[in-house]
Amino acid sequence: MNLKQIAQAANLSLSTVSLVLNGKPGVKAETRERVARMLEEQGYTVRTEQPVIRDPMQTILFLRYRGPGCLMESKDDFFIQILDGVEQQARQLGFRLQIANTDKINLRETLSGAGAGMAGVVLFATELEAEHVSVLENCQAPLVAIDAVFPNRRVNTVSVENTEAMYQAVSYLYGLGHRNIGYLHSIEQTGAIPEREAGYYAAMEALGLKVQPELVYKLYLFMDRTYDQMVRLLDEKPALPTAFVADNDALAVGAMRALQDHGYRVPGDISIVGFDDSYIGTISNPLLTTLHSPKHELGRTAVKRLADMLEEKRRTVVKVRICTELVERDSAAPPKEA
Repeated sequence: MNLKQIAQAANLSLSTVSLVLNGKPGVKAETRERVARMLEEQGYTVRTEQPVIRDPMQTILFLRYRGPGCLMESKDDFFIQILDGVEQQARQLGFRLQIANTDKINLRETLSGAGAGMAGVVLFATELEAEHVSVLENCQAPLVAIDAVFPNRRVNTVSVENTEAMYQAVSYLYGLGHRNIGYLHSIEQTGAIPEREAGYYAAMEALGLKVQPELVYKLYLFMDRTYDQMVRLLDEKPALPTAFVADNDALAVGAMRALQDHGYRVPGDISIVGFDDSYIGTISNPLLTTLHSPKHELGRTAVKRLADMLEEKRRTVVKVRICTELVERDSAAPPKEA
């Protein structure tokens, strides 16, 4: 068999088979092992995989911006999974990776240093305040920001498609029969929160549903604080919707606990849909129906985009959106009256 025939038999591209034959990186370990075995059976000599060695300038700085409230601590494993994706893709492409924290005080200085000594910067920008975006535009090194949008600013970004995601959540509840859908909304307006808020209102309008302001609960992003706030709100015995969508899983689970402690059944009395697919949603009771944010893919895509920027002669600004997927678990069901 020639290489083309081996590629056809393995259901892979010819370029992938060639990478394995020549010991080049960029092929998954299990695929490499399978193709190498097929090549050797056909008498080919397979070279040992050689890592890509880049010069010292080919180091990526993965920078985590911390706002004054360190809100990301409340988002469970969100950051860690993005970091995993960044590390995996950097290693696959042969980049070294340096990890650091920054804040509004030293952001400009940190990026200035990166411009002098790094190939590029991947910035975890969930907490970055709008007034500091101009610092990113002036960074001399190629830069990609993760989990931020920055409308009307020339910054490369990789983020979740938040508006469509909120429509997915609201329309899912609508499909179950809910027409009275409330919103667990973060007080903190950083990162993706403004888009998710706009997405909720747009989804309600698109489905012909009226937003009732008293059913938009503005809560802190930390789960324990959400719980305490919800307890106080429920003590006043307010009118409740048949379902809630939430800005993230911390809000959803904190509110769920408060509702249960007040005697409400989830989803028997009230359904809840979260956002992000964090670890807490897999151990809550009931398990949380949520929107899966592709955290690994956010990290991987940011590094890929940075690598493309290093190959470009022109600094084209690209804003990448990655869609979510609904994860159906146990916290949402048809309303009682349906």
